[in-house]
Amino acid sequence: MKERPYPRSTRIADMIKEDVARIFLKDVSDPRLQNLTITAVNLSPDLKLATIYYVLPSSSEDKEVSQCLEKVKGFIRKQVSQSINMRRTPELEFCYDDVFERGMNMEKILRGLKNAE
Repeated sequence: MKERPYPRSTRIADMIKEDVARIFLKDVSDPRLQNLTITAVNLSPDLKLATIYYVLPSSSEDKEVSQCLEKVKGFIRKQVSQSINMRRTPELEFCYDDVFERGMNMEKILRGLKNAE
């Protein structure tokens, strides 16, 4: 059997990303989570764990934000389960996405190399 170009886990991850972003925008009232941006969702092959990547405008991970995310994780999972029709809703795990910081560091390194020439 041929594999589809857009597998089920990817489709579900995209739906979870949209739902979680909407939930943070409309339903989460904690001011520490207001400016949080969801960058990606990776779903395990068995669909049991969804790793949600986020960034903050301050461009650094904040322990207080991590604690807030742990507190609202159950609420968000419940909201996701109501909007996505699945037999089992995946467990949610939040991870700070440092991709922008790494990109800025790479840019600094490349500028340094160019200036050194």
